[in-house]
Amino acid sequence: MSDRDTREEVCPDCLAGEHDSDTRILSVCKDPKTGDYFTSVTWHTNDCPAYTVDKILLEDSIRRAKEKTAWMKRALPAAQGRLKAAAVAVEPDECAAPFVAALLEVVEQQAADVGVFVTPERLTEILEKHFPPPDEPSQA
Repeated sequence: MSDRDTREEVCPDCLAGEHDSDTRILSVCKDPKTGDYFTSVTWHTNDCPAYTVDKILLEDSIRRAKEKTAWMKRALPAAQGRLKAAAVAVEPDECAAPFVAALLEVVEQQAADVGVFVTPERLTEILEKHFPPPDEPSQA
């Protein structure tokens, strides 16, 4: 079992500690000197200004993330439709055909489940399908 680097920090606003606090904030930080990650523990009282600001910023980030997700769920199908229409409207070009087909397939794969990214393995399968590796020279 590895030793975890945990560092206690005193809030400069409320000066709360483990025994006179209401809230504990855990953060992951990167040590600028070593580059190693550590856990930072900061205690706050409920009326601490720094804690209030952190809480407001967190709630705002959550709200913006939800709004962006809602926008994406509305916009992605329309954008995917425009991509397909544009691909059909363009004159077929033998050189561009595998690029267009691969792009359409990657976008379709991602749009099928927007909660998960297209994995590198699946991306490799799609690319190998449209851009197969050259045949290996025969060993004679």
